[in-house]
Amino acid sequence: MRHRILGAWILGLGLCESACVIPSKDVGELPGGGTDTDAGTTDGGTGVADGGTADTDPSDPPVQVCGPDGPTCLEDEDLDCVALGEDNARNVYNPDQSDMDADLIADPIDACPVVAFPQLNHELDIDHDGLGDSCDPCRRAAAAYEANPAVPPYLRIRNAPSTADADGDGIGDACDNCIHVPNCEGYDLTSPWKPGDPIADGDPTLCQADVDANGIGDACEGLAPLPGAAGVVGFGPDDDLDQDGLPNLVDACPRAPVSPSIACVSDDQCPPGRKCEVSAGVCDHVDTDADGVGDICDTCPFVENPLQVGDEEQQLSDDPDDDFLGNACELGSACEGIMNPRRIGFHPVSANGQCCTVSYPGEYPRLDPHGVPLAVECTEEQEASSTCRRIPPSVVMTPGFVLPPPGCEQALAEAGLTLETNLPLHPDDVGGIEALWSYACWLPPLDQDLDGVGDACDLCPFAFDPTNELYIDDEGVLWPYDGKYCQGEFSLVNRCTPG
Repeated sequence: MRHRILGAWILGLGLCESACVIPSKDVGELPGGGTDTDAGTTDGGTGVADGGTADTDPSDPPVQVCGPDGPTCLEDEDLDCVALGEDNARNVYNPDQSDMDADLIADPIDACPVVAFPQLNHELDIDHDGLGDSCDPCRRAAAAYEANPAVPPYLRIRNAPSTADADGDGIGDACDNCIHVPNCEGYDLTSPWKPGDPIADGDPTLCQADVDANGIGDACEGLAPLPGAAGVVGFGPDDDLDQDGLPNLVDACPRAPVSPSIACVSDDQCPPGRKCEVSAGVCDHVDTDADGVGDICDTCPFVENPLQVGDEEQQLSDDPDDDFLGNACELGSACEGIMNPRRIGFHPVSANGQCCTVSYPGEYPRLDPHGVPLAVECTEEQEASSTCRRIPPSVVMTPGFVLPPPGCEQALAEAGLTLETNLPLHPDDVGGIEALWSYACWLPPLDQDLDGVGDACDLCPFAFDPTNELYIDDEGVLWPYDGKYCQGEFSLVNRCTPG
């Protein structure tokens, strides 16, 4: 009997919340089938590689690779060599069992990995951006912006999540009514807010005071522009809300100060991906997909989706599940209606808010459920002959899976690092949580089997199946919440038991 060898590797930090749960079975339980869940929540996983040989039979059992004292196949579906009963993230490859805040929630599935407070329930993530409230400086949308008709839609709180806080007052730039003037309790750049600190962000007498409710904080309304700013703090087209030298109308991220600020008179004086706003004489934000929205505030920075800054109806159509991930960047149409946000990570080097790392560097073999190797390049003839299976273009073209985000090559070179050495950081590596937070960056949504179906909506997150095919049992009964390639002959119990 041939044996199936399953390899595994880390894909990076991962987040999930209760909204990511695959619907529970409403027909019944299949013997030995299904995907384990942790506390009622899909762990989301960070990687299991189906390695092995091309002639592998799906009925062959995986070889135990954890040593003679390691867990059995049935006790370790994520292949991190930690038994199910001891694993703090049962569907996540995390052999180090890292838990920075010691809250018994593994870092890869902790929406706020540096604050000891359970974050698995999506209700603890008020704005559904994938970042737990204890860590999120924009946990509350500013009602004044949302309701004020004088605020243009592109200036409302609807862009991608960000942890940037220019004035250190605990209110992130993306939702701050005074981006450069501290106006929340006593927090400022000399004593900045850090994740876990108490903050009265819901009390306008202590935080974000705005007596006339016009969306501009009292602390900065009427002040003269900062040196180099294009206009006063305001919502008008010629105003400069973030005081970065770019008028609101042309600023690709009008709520995020551009960095670094570079003077220009033509595009060739700006770094790649940045155009010169000649009227302002300043290089605009990096805009990889050229949709008019800068990467750091773009709900889909690598595929054009300009509706995200349209009117309320257009914004809703671009992101109907309200997870700050535009439909053009959702992994599979099934995920358009299921919250599957990007994940927070901490790496020494990032580019335009994206972590400079990849989920699948390519050196490990990956197999589909029938034992056919996956490949980035695979012709129709090769697929027809089961020589290889093509990794969907949606995965290949989403930076962070096979290819690093744009700008990473230069950023890594300048830092003297590579993709292999730009490893995740721990607070102890940089001197504490406050310092760690300056390295926060974003990872793509989870798709651990690289099939183009995000884990949040993947019926079999460990099995490559781009069609997300439903399971039909031997009696012809359709199981609406179970995938074909992790049930029946493909179930864990069958894969782990010699045929």
